[in-house]
Amino acid sequence: MVDEKIKSMLDTLIDPSAVARVYYEGEAETYLTFQLVVGARTIFYDDECAGREYVYRVDVYSKVNHLALVKQLETALDEMDCYEITIDPESYENATGYYHVPVSFKIMEVTE
Repeated sequence: MVDEKIKSMLDTLIDPSAVARVYYEGEAETYLTFQLVVGARTIFYDDECAGREYVYRVDVYSKVNHLALVKQLETALDEMDCYEITIDPESYENATGYYHVPVSFKIMEVTE
């Protein structure tokens, strides 16, 4: 399943306890959240669905060198054959002290 592949990849970038689906409740200096944005049936053979395209978003939150982590994330997504990787505008959250960088991408899941 795509979710597990993404979670496993994110776990290699930072401490796995600082990676969460949609919402993170911890206190790490750096953490990642991920979520499914859109899923669509896109490949059909003989009227049967044989593949889905998913759009995911990973949000990078960090009080330290967030740009290096964004670059590592981009490289890891390339290695997973993700495409249309988009790094959205970074922001700084005054209330929390975190830099925030959203990264969107597409990934295809083909069933045999």
